[in-house]
Amino acid sequence: MKHELRIPTAGCLLSAELRMAERPAGIVVLVHGSGTTRHDSPNRLVAARLVRAGFAALLVDLLEGCEAHERHKVFGVETQATRLIAVKDWLRSQPATRSLDIGYFGTGVGTGVVLMAAAKAPQGLGAVVSRGGRPDTALHCLPRVEAPTLFIASETGPDRDWVEAAYRALEARKELVHVPGAGESFREGGANETVAQHACRWFSRHLAPGLTRINTLEPRSARI
Repeated sequence: MKHELRIPTAGCLLSAELRMAERPAGIVVLVHGSGTTRHDSPNRLVAARLVRAGFAALLVDLLEGCEAHERHKVFGVETQATRLIAVKDWLRSQPATRSLDIGYFGTGVGTGVVLMAAAKAPQGLGAVVSRGGRPDTALHCLPRVEAPTLFIASETGPDRDWVEAAYRALEARKELVHVPGAGESFREGGANETVAQHACRWFSRHLAPGLTRINTLEPRSARI
């Protein structure tokens, strides 16, 4: 089931697509990076796998159309984090989603956005997955993150050092995995499918611990 939405936040309307399993065990908000939109194929694959695993998935653009071409807006992590918190509050106000546990999944610039939002408004947030990107942009506030957080790093991309720095700074329950063969884009053969499986594993464990309908990956990388 898919629904196109316009979510009101302070001063703007955000475009989003909601996908729902028949009886979702939780809802994951997917936040993309720069140069993409909610239609970005890697995040859409992750959303599809989450729905198959029994969740609802909300693909959201935290910038309006005109803002997506303004560099200071695109990399404005704090502004986007504030809007993501407003989206979480909006989900809590809607009959179809108010009872669902909420998780965040971020890529690219969106990794810093979801982590900063998790630090600023931890209430009602059950889990976070951060894939590649620049989670270090939220480094100063990571000690305030309370939600269990999975960091996914590429094997060879430049994101690896940034992801590992963020992992070390976070004090909540956490895990770090490296995706074999993945570069910065995670578009290499099978890499994004591996990301989706790890995301499903993490959210099934922390948003819906009783959910056992999917096969999950165990991490192959040691923690640092």
